[in-house]
Amino acid sequence: MGSPGGGVLDRITWRRLLLRVTVVAVALPACRQALGTVFDVPPPKAAPQGPAGTAAGSATTAAAALPALVPPADTVRPLIEGFLDPDSVRARLPRDHAGNIDWVRALRDSVIRPRQSLPGRPPPPTPGFQFAFDFWFPGPDTTFDARFPHSVHTEWLACQQCHPRIFPYRNTPVKMADVFQGKFCGECHGKVAYPVLTGCERCHTRLSMPADRAKPEFIGSVQLSRVKTDSGNAAGVEVDQLPRATFPHWVHRLRYRCKVCHMDVFEPRAGSNSVTMRDISEGRACGLCHDGQTAFRAGFGACDRCHLPATPTAPS
Repeated sequence: MGSPGGGVLDRITWRRLLLRVTVVAVALPACRQALGTVFDVPPPKAAPQGPAGTAAGSATTAAAALPALVPPADTVRPLIEGFLDPDSVRARLPRDHAGNIDWVRALRDSVIRPRQSLPGRPPPPTPGFQFAFDFWFPGPDTTFDARFPHSVHTEWLACQQCHPRIFPYRNTPVKMADVFQGKFCGECHGKVAYPVLTGCERCHTRLSMPADRAKPEFIGSVQLSRVKTDSGNAAGVEVDQLPRATFPHWVHRLRYRCKVCHMDVFEPRAGSNSVTMRDISEGRACGLCHDGQTAFRAGFGACDRCHLPATPTAPS
């Protein structure tokens, strides 16, 4: 009855039949439950429910299986970027214990979401990088021990901004007298970051200080020096008739992290950068953004956006 290989064929036929029965049984809830006692068959999945608790239709089921359409991070910007009036922006930014604007908290609370790269440039290889080695420096007594949070600084800054020019990597004694004179931490604090005189408890965390003793001022607006006299240009405008250009750090800090421009575009030291209108019009320096697309085009018709009369908060 059958060929010499019939026994093998019969076994193959029975296996195929068993496989078909198993497939059909798995598709049926009752049979699936029975098979679960013998085979490793997963329990049936609950039918997707619609808004009213009824089984969703095939179109809804298909839509639910698709990933949500989330816009890229930089297409939906924080509301605070829509304000250019400093009082309106200041009112929306958090303050620290002393009353200074707390940019770190603004970042952590997503009040601001400064970009990590310039337009048209690739994002950093390690976005969100934080060097999480925070140090304690002993003071005359434990009340004056100072905390240095690397993790906070690397959210904003590139390592080469401080190392090794300002701080050699090891054995650098830092004295408050030096900081008050604009050295070490004083290269930023008091110029573009919270002032040293009203930010004691930001570093000396055990120090008891009265609250709200400082005004939430924007610091870091710099009036640029005029490199050389320009006798005029094709439009007949005497450059010397315009006030020197003012750079408001706070406007840019809402939108970009410090490391985006420093060190690749600008050296963060007074007198280290020479920027001409030709550079800007040809897409260099400020012109990397001020091209009429990312930000207003720097040029005739927008002179008064930068060339503003000097103010007490814009040192020369």
